[in-house]
Amino acid sequence: MKRRRSSRHRYRSFVEDYRRRRLDDQGQAQKEESAPPEKSKLKRREYLREYLRWLWPHRWAVGALFALALIIAGLQMVEPLFLRFIVDRVLLNSRLDSASRFRLLNGAGALFLGLVVASNLVSAFREYRQRLVNIRVTLGLRRTLYERLLHLPLPKLWDMKTGGILSRISGDVDTTTGLLQMALVSPSVSVIRLAVAIGILTALNWRLALTALALIPGIMAVSFVFAKRVRPIYRSVRKDAEEIDGRVGETFSGIRVVRAFRREVNELLDFMRGRHTVLRKEMFAQRRETVIWTTWNLIMGVVNVAIV
Repeated sequence: MKRRRSSRHRYRSFVEDYRRRRLDDQGQAQKEESAPPEKSKLKRREYLREYLRWLWPHRWAVGALFALALIIAGLQMVEPLFLRFIVDRVLLNSRLDSASRFRLLNGAGALFLGLVVASNLVSAFREYRQRLVNIRVTLGLRRTLYERLLHLPLPKLWDMKTGGILSRISGDVDTTTGLLQMALVSPSVSVIRLAVAIGILTALNWRLALTALALIPGIMAVSFVFAKRVRPIYRSVRKDAEEIDGRVGETFSGIRVVRAFRREVNELLDFMRGRHTVLRKEMFAQRRETVIWTTWNLIMGVVNVAIV
């Protein structure tokens, strides 16, 4: 038998596959060796349609979440206008006497405080509603997946093993909890906020609007490129976690055999090797995400400097 590699060797092999862009190909090598790229795109579109059909029974709840997200975005975008009014129209207005300035300052401050309180209350209500929607959607997915697994062929179930099935039902489904917010609500609201912000900047100063528009394509390009490179890492992590959970389930379901052959130490070593490999991959992804967020912060700093 071949000697099992350490987590460091597994990690180095993973990094080599990542650099050569072979992670996704390696995961689908047995099933899609000769599949053209068009087939992969069609498969993704089919998955997207399936996801939308899956969300269709919850369309009213999703629409309410979207409306609440728009309200919160609108309230947050009004806040800088209050600061502008207080600074330009009250504090720096030399035509106002002290009594008028104090009265306007108190009124604007009270309205600003009410806006902040209302924004936070609506945000808390949206988070609660989003949690309820996520629970319902996740429960529906678990039911569908469980029913699907019950009708799979026995050879397929044997290859997946008990632990792998448990990992699919629990871990893989949990990863879809934030998909509704990240894939639908947040991008749509961000696009609307961007359009409104550009409109406000154009009304205030067209030069500032042109400066912001000049930097948006670079930000979008950086985000898409890095996101495309980070996603395969997390798919590999989920695959490793599934194998580890499957091995753990098989170990404890056959614990008598493990103890009879004195396999406790070997099972522990295999478990720790797998977990160490997963941690190394997660840190690998974290370093690349740090590059993304650092680039974002640098670009935002450039925008602030350009505006000043």
